Amino acid sequence: MQVKFDGNPLEVQGVQPKVGEKAPNAKLVNAKGETVELADFLGKVTIISVIPNVLTRTCELQTKRFDEVTSDKDIQYVTVGRNTVEEFNQWNSDNELNVTTLTDAEGEFGKAYGLDIDLDGNALLTRAVFVVDSEGTIQYVEIVDEVVNEPDYKPALEVAEKL
Repeated sequence: MQVKFDGNPLEVQGVQPKVGEKAPNAKLVNAKGETVELADFLGKVTIISVIPNVLTRTCELQTKRFDEVTSDKDIQYVTVGRNTVEEFNQWNSDNELNVTTLTDAEGEFGKAYGLDIDLDGNALLTRAVFVVDSEGTIQYVEIVDEVVNEPDYKPALEVAEKL
């Protein structure tokens, strides 16, 4: 699969899970530096927001927007990226937020979800959104065509609210 970065084609490595499939599990690192499994977060409706780098404007907008639209709903929301635990924690502190951030330090999530990209020699995740129901089945997928653009929040939220 290909996406674009500033209009230039960019290869996304792997196979992306589809609606109706079980959400793949992966080991990630939480804000406390502990290794956790993505499966630990399932069991209730969950939006998984995948970002290349929270220290960039579009990723920051995406993370803040999902936090804002899920804060008063019974929807769990997590952000997954390759930022370090320290970078995510500093970002939360700087923005006075408490977003659940999960670091794909070992690349297990990127492989399981087929979202690895190489951006100027940096191994990152491409921008994507998954909605997973309480049974662990994927109900919505958006792999953003142009990495520099925000995802379409409305359909993800609509699907999550109906579950």
